[in-house]
Amino acid sequence: MSNDSNCTYKVALVTGAARGIGREVALNLAQRGMAVGLCDISPDVHKTCEEIQALGFPCVSEVVDISSQEDVDRAYKTISGKLGVIDVLVNNAGIGKLKSLIDYNISEWDQTFAVNVRGAFLMSQKVLPNMMEQHNGLIVNIASIWGLRGARGRSAYAASKHALVGMTKCMADECQPYRIRVIALCPGNVLTELANGTEADTTDWMHPKDVADVVGYLCEPGSRAIVRSIIEVNGWGQPPEFK
Repeated sequence: MSNDSNCTYKVALVTGAARGIGREVALNLAQRGMAVGLCDISPDVHKTCEEIQALGFPCVSEVVDISSQEDVDRAYKTISGKLGVIDVLVNNAGIGKLKSLIDYNISEWDQTFAVNVRGAFLMSQKVLPNMMEQHNGLIVNIASIWGLRGARGRSAYAASKHALVGMTKCMADECQPYRIRVIALCPGNVLTELANGTEADTTDWMHPKDVADVVGYLCEPGSRAIVRSIIEVNGWGQPPEFK
């Protein structure tokens, strides 16, 4: 597999990279010529790393609970120490359940926000000082179409993704003087583990690679005018019905 040199940045860090969208983003960025650091709470993140290394691209992986300040500090120190200054951060890690608001317990609600929002906050805080110093960088927060609208059965997930979209808008304003691009991608229906068990017709649902291709494009010179954006990546599939 050839190395695509049409890339603005050198080192990327991707969370939730063991499978699904995160895995495809990591592969995509590596194939564009970037060194890639991977984080995930699952040890399977090392398999993604081995896959990238087998293709001949530099990669480092760490098992991380991104809602933990200590874990994030440790992982960032290891990955940046081995690969160098992080030019691109993809906050992809996320969790969610399809259930009624009244059926959530407080630990499920808090954990959804801890991973989907606090994790992105902690990771962004780690990479921003160096990005600000070099007046360059890209942060992509993988939100959701449910971060722009509401639907039955998605209260915790949608609320956390709305929060992530809001944080993206504030980060973008704060980072503008430093020429750091901050963008939220809001995918529609994607065939990931979050979709397991749905009774919906998934024929037209997107694949993780479809979202990864958009992230990859944002690293190309031709995307440099996309600076402060909330981008919907819709696809054609219909969402699952909540019962």
